[in-house]
Amino acid sequence: MLGGGGGRGAAQLGILRALAERGLEPDACVGTSVGALNAAVVASHPLPVALDLLERIWASPQTRAVFRSHPLRMVMNRARRQPWLRSDDAIGDLVDFSMGLTGITTFEELRRPLQIVVTDLLTGEPVLISQGRLRDPLRASCAIPFMFRPVRLGDRSYVDGGVTDNCSISTAARMEPEQIIAVDLTAEPAMPALRRLSEVFERVTSVALHSRLLADFDTFSKRLPVTLICPRIPNPLGVADFTRVREAARTAMESLLQTIGLADGRVAPGLFYLPISMEGSPAGG
Repeated sequence: MLGGGGGRGAAQLGILRALAERGLEPDACVGTSVGALNAAVVASHPLPVALDLLERIWASPQTRAVFRSHPLRMVMNRARRQPWLRSDDAIGDLVDFSMGLTGITTFEELRRPLQIVVTDLLTGEPVLISQGRLRDPLRASCAIPFMFRPVRLGDRSYVDGGVTDNCSISTAARMEPEQIIAVDLTAEPAMPALRRLSEVFERVTSVALHSRLLADFDTFSKRLPVTLICPRIPNPLGVADFTRVREAARTAMESLLQTIGLADGRVAPGLFYLPISMEGSPAGG
């Protein structure tokens, strides 16, 4: 289960790389928001191959376009009283590039089952999509409200799955797995000061999402083994930091596996916070 968290999703690559080196191959995947895109690629190929593709995706111009701010365009959209700040389809371009690399465009072509979490804009409920074409469900799961245009699927409009279920342990549990490994991205380290309204909003949102996740972990970890990995990633992140975050997360996860790695290649269940140190991590794009 790969949760949402914008640019912090780069850390999921490093964590998964460390797990892949222990021979882990997931039987099924669940993803929300940026975690949905990562999970779709993971579901498409053997994990080491999928991670090679994801590293190319995260280093691509298409990824940089999604996370790069466009102040003038945002001002113009606000002046036009549009209910979103970005009018381009940068997410669609990124999804198209990613699916082009994998060679897969539908759920049915994937190597392993995939569930993508989106939010129904009308009812406010989480919705799971697991069949048909991948493009629009992935666009919808990443469509952050107010930032990107909602995505129309049939007669309904959908936005970011993280609005209602950012790291859906409950969805993974319904798939009746032997074990769940979830990577959540909302456990931000404490900040010395919150100077901007956007920083306050992001912090409040992260606290709310993480609190819900902890409640779900308490519930479902009583029924089956759940390993919840929560990297603490310094903020803010720019596109130039993605490679450093990935490699720092890999190093931190390799260290954690020395403690929670089991003899049979699995990992011990439990809740594990993973401090991510950017010092000494290689830079790059």
